[in-house]
Amino acid sequence: MDEDKGFTLIELLVVIAIIAVLMAILMPALNYVRKQARANACQSNLRQLCLAMNLYALDHEDRTMPFSHEPGAYWFHQMAPYLSAKDYKHNPEAHIEGVMKVAFCPVTKRQERTESSFYGAAYLSWRFMGGEGSYGLNLWLLPDDPVYADGFPAGYHFKKSSEAGGAVPLLGDSIWVGSWPFRDDAVPDDLTGEQGYAGRGYPHEIGYFMGRFCVDRHKQAINVGFVDSRVSRVPLKELWSLPWHQGFAPNHDITLP
Repeated sequence: MDEDKGFTLIELLVVIAIIAVLMAILMPALNYVRKQARANACQSNLRQLCLAMNLYALDHEDRTMPFSHEPGAYWFHQMAPYLSAKDYKHNPEAHIEGVMKVAFCPVTKRQERTESSFYGAAYLSWRFMGGEGSYGLNLWLLPDDPVYADGFPAGYHFKKSSEAGGAVPLLGDSIWVGSWPFRDDAVPDDLTGEQGYAGRGYPHEIGYFMGRFCVDRHKQAINVGFVDSRVSRVPLKELWSLPWHQGFAPNHDITLP
């Protein structure tokens, strides 16, 4: 009578070695697929946000919302109803896991609720005025700014949405709620968004605003949603070539750290 024959130790080791080799081959591919899926989800989020902003403008005589620091009146509060989150401005926390989840890039994590406002980073969302998210608005699209108007050339702002062509950035991956990029803004010394400009953080002054968008979130690039609701992956160096405001001239002399 034949005896049952099991695996020998050598055969078992060979099988383990084959599995190890297959895992070594497959893991990079799986990681790439995972990252690509997150990047695609990020672009989908931005497209929805851009469409919501365009719907807002259609309802408000071709104008985006005015700049405001009043509670419940910042741009993400006013845009939320166009994402079916009508009560967001009254209770943002209750909507984070609902439709307003589109405000987060999938590669970022939410901040702990320990501060009233705080910058984000490459893989960390920002928090401000009760809102949270991973994307920043091109603030040149918000006219009638009663807070910072004196610090910026008035002619750079787009008074109406129709003044901005489809190539004008609307929203993009960012470490803060929004920014006013200039062509001569410095490149951050740290693209993770954690250290800012040589230890100075991200000062609120001309010369540093592009840094809020210049963050290494998608392999030396960010996703940008444009006024025409198109969304593209934009390499960090090319951010200085996009027409952020009405007087913007491309700057191709950019070197990343």
